[in-house]
Amino acid sequence: MDLDERVASYLEQAEQLARDGEYGRAEDFERVAGQQAAGLGYGRAEQLALCRVRATRLRLQQRDAEAVVQLRDAVAIADGLGDVLPLPERCALLAELGVALHHAGDHAAAVGAFQQSLAVAFQISPSYWPAAQTRLLMSFPLRRLGRRGEADAALREALTLARELRPPGADKLIAQIEAELGEVRTSHGPPLAGPAPAPPRFPPATFAPEPQAPSGFDEVAYRAALADLDALIGLAEVKAEMKRMAELLRVGALRAAAGLRRADVSLHLVFVGAPGTGKTTVARLFGRLYHALGLLGTDRVAEVTRADLVSGYVGQTAALVNKVVDGALDGVLFIDEAYSLVRPDSPGDFGPEAVTELLKRMEDDRDRLAVIVAGYPKEMGEFLATNSGLASRFSETITFADYAPDELVAIFAAFAAQADYALDDAARAALREVLADLHARRDRFFANARVARNLFDDVIGHQAERLMAGGPGAAPTREQLMAITAGDVRAAAAG
Repeated sequence: MDLDERVASYLEQAEQLARDGEYGRAEDFERVAGQQAAGLGYGRAEQLALCRVRATRLRLQQRDAEAVVQLRDAVAIADGLGDVLPLPERCALLAELGVALHHAGDHAAAVGAFQQSLAVAFQISPSYWPAAQTRLLMSFPLRRLGRRGEADAALREALTLARELRPPGADKLIAQIEAELGEVRTSHGPPLAGPAPAPPRFPPATFAPEPQAPSGFDEVAYRAALADLDALIGLAEVKAEMKRMAELLRVGALRAAAGLRRADVSLHLVFVGAPGTGKTTVARLFGRLYHALGLLGTDRVAEVTRADLVSGYVGQTAALVNKVVDGALDGVLFIDEAYSLVRPDSPGDFGPEAVTELLKRMEDDRDRLAVIVAGYPKEMGEFLATNSGLASRFSETITFADYAPDELVAIFAAFAAQADYALDDAARAALREVLADLHARRDRFFANARVARNLFDDVIGHQAERLMAGGPGAAPTREQLMAITAGDVRAAAAG
């Protein structure tokens, strides 16, 4: 569901201000967001987001009846969106409505909203873990209505689900459920009177992904990842280091299976090297390797930069980091040019906040997340020194050396072969001369494989110009269309 970026920014600020208790300023940002949305034609996505942010503020102000109005409007808009609204968001929205109704004193309607939320949760998965929290919340209005048997059943189902799935924060959730279960079973008499008991605060609507348990060692996937590593051009030191780590982690898994203690090896890594040396490619291979070893639930690699993690507004950076990390759980989070997160010459920059939040999540979610940071060697050294906790979080630093001239020739030839071009001996010799010269004159910003790629693009441009020199009627043969000559290479280098 697409939401206008500016509207989203205003609403994020409004929600954070409300959580900080600055309700007047929060309403000001809501108003600006509404004006921006109106200028765009007031799409349903914007209407829904506005209703939910207003409801959050109203609930924090304990204006529960007004919050219910906003949330009911949000549910109506969500119904109109149909399949456009993701099921987890619909599930959370109905649960939020249930909490607001309970606090507003409409306990029967609250139970109905929670039941609708659970029906949506079942569509997602019979073992969708937020349903455990929803059942806990539903037990409060059930008890208020004197339906203690149903409250007991809801809590028992919640406890079973939480114990089986063990979501993040499971111990705290299980303790809450057990406490309420004990309260229900020791309570007797008519429905409770007086102010409604306050249930645990329901979390934001966007849940972290459902935990995906590692499936154990997959020898086929393990060997495939290492075979693809071997197939990469150059990178001899990187390959040796990755294989060493793979063997260490594999032995650790075998020790655990044999009932022995395994070394506590962090999955977080630092990659240092110039651009175009294969850092992103190797990060993806680590994602596959960790998954094949049974250390992570998926082989996903989320590739992000500073723009994905640092906000320009007070209080928004931590939320951005948590959103990105939640999306990367059970896989690898790869942060290229990670040193850009910290800008010592920019007072008031929110990068350090991003680093602090990232460090917390790296520790809290160490069993579900591998973070790989990458960048130039000098800058990465300075970055790791900016926070005392950074260097200790990363187990290894892997250095990606510049490619040698012969390796750059091989990379160029691989680009050519993939695009159905061919190099004869003379063209290959000219290519080596050109790349050796570029390599000899390189500085610390030399782009390695990207240099070979850019040269290839220039070469085929000159080849096309040569083939079409005879005019529109030129009809080169298949062999001529494929052939790259020494002249094409030298013309590209000269141009």
